[in-house]
Amino acid sequence: MFAVSKDDSVHNLKQNNTKPSVLEMAGNAGRKVRDALHSANNEFSHANDAVKTEIRTNPLRSSLIALSVGFVLGGLFRR
Repeated sequence: MFAVSKDDSVHNLKQNNTKPSVLEMAGNAGRKVRDALHSANNEFSHANDAVKTEIRTNPLRSSLIALSVGFVLGGLFRR
């Protein structure tokens, strides 16, 4: 049996003319996933900040909304 390291495999792929496209596609896919996760993280952060600001500026309204949602969800889960 032959033992092939990860570095040897990558080196062999880079030397073969047909395989770099696979490596490029994998790298592009990884970048797209990282970009999507980064964008989602930014959107979540902005939404979180907006909710915190709304709660701080309108605490009574926020409390009433939370209480109402709690009653509705409690009624739905009771059934």
